[in-house]
Amino acid sequence: MMKCREVSTLVSTGDVETAPLGRRMRVWLHIAMCRHCRRFRRQLEQLRQRARAAADEAAAAMPADLPERVLRQLPRE
Repeated sequence: MMKCREVSTLVSTGDVETAPLGRRMRVWLHIAMCRHCRRFRRQLEQLRQRARAAADEAAAAMPADLPERVLRQLPRE
């Protein structure tokens, strides 16, 4: 059985999907049995979704010509 620390590290780094099949199965078994890790995974996913939404909102509010204005202000060598 994996420890919560191992599972939370894999979940938070997103390495669960790229882990070997046996390790992924141990992670999902642990999550199925551990309410704390289930809650952590759910909270982390909510945080990711909200961060993506905030980034999309900020990008939509950015003036279209901002990259060009920034580039013009950079010193040229």
